[in-house]
Amino acid sequence: MRILHSCGSRSWGGLEMQALTVALELSRRGHDVTFLCPRDSTPARMATRDGVAVRTVPDGKWHYARALKETTTLLGSENWDVVHTHLSHDLWTLVPAMGLSRSGARLFLTKHMASGVRKRDPLHVILYRRVDRVFAVSRYIMESVLATCPVSREDVRLLPNGVSLDRFSPSRHSRQAVRKELGICQDEHVVGMIGRMTPGKGHAEFLEAARLLASSGRRIIFLVVGAASRGEEAYERKIRALARSLGLEGGLIFTGFREDTPALLSAMDVLAFPSHEESFGITLLEAMAMHVPVVAARSAGVLDVVVDGETGLFFTPGDSKGLADAIACLVSDGELCHRLANQARRRVEDTFSIDSVVTALLDEYEAAIRPAVAPVTTV
Repeated sequence: MRILHSCGSRSWGGLEMQALTVALELSRRGHDVTFLCPRDSTPARMATRDGVAVRTVPDGKWHYARALKETTTLLGSENWDVVHTHLSHDLWTLVPAMGLSRSGARLFLTKHMASGVRKRDPLHVILYRRVDRVFAVSRYIMESVLATCPVSREDVRLLPNGVSLDRFSPSRHSRQAVRKELGICQDEHVVGMIGRMTPGKGHAEFLEAARLLASSGRRIIFLVVGAASRGEEAYERKIRALARSLGLEGGLIFTGFREDTPALLSAMDVLAFPSHEESFGITLLEAMAMHVPVVAARSAGVLDVVVDGETGLFFTPGDSKGLADAIACLVSDGELCHRLANQARRRVEDTFSIDSVVTALLDEYEAAIRPAVAPVTTV
């Protein structure tokens, strides 16, 4: 199949990573995939690094006309079977471009984020009328789509995110090497959180939980992995200042942005996921695949990923003490950690492998591309 995947974002978080992961798996299976994204963006750089064909267009409202022209040319120059976007905002360019180019491609939208705006005005109705299928990454997102978007229930599918079981395999990474690089002793407990430095991810609660555990006499090293996206640098400075004010310098490491997520996970004993309202939580899947026990805020899409007491532990969103208690429970009980980690890996293998996710995606592509065959009538 000739497939165009669109991700009009400059950031590099779970949404963008998943879009590229899906494109890579489709390419691996022999499909002709092109990744459409903003010019000079992190997604463009990452897709190029991974060997995916990349086409870029300018972004921003002042460059809309140029982006529309270039997208129309791209769609008209190739015989595309599928156009699949991972951001609903991209529809404002893709739908007009498909019309102007007279593209016969099927159009798919994956909703990774909830919408706080009802999209039932005439313009949105026109946009969504061109979409053949909407994929929701969690039940939480599916509810949001049905409540806010002008689509029927039969046109929405639940299709979760997935991870590579090969890339996120504990046997492929050296716990000792990463700890040595970070200056962490092999016998110390390490608890980390991974994600963009952006409001709502729970960094303040993570730091407060670290303070509570340190004041109780527990020797734990805390890792904060990630950096601010463009325009959110002030938030990162605020979090770093909070860490200093809490006196955490001796037991806290800010790694900044890292591309070697599996290696960093291999160095951890527990992954904390204090995000207030996450649409899915791909980092949880990555940790679970890496055999790392997780503690997560009980909310939104996380409920589709973690089974409390079976594949991880929940705490109430915003509750620093609850987070600290869950971490303490895990670092003091090796048997519980082992049981949760084993069951979590199996859950990822059974439900969230990128192989099974892309297989389901291809089934949807093919069902949309091939017209229904009329039943044969016998006399």
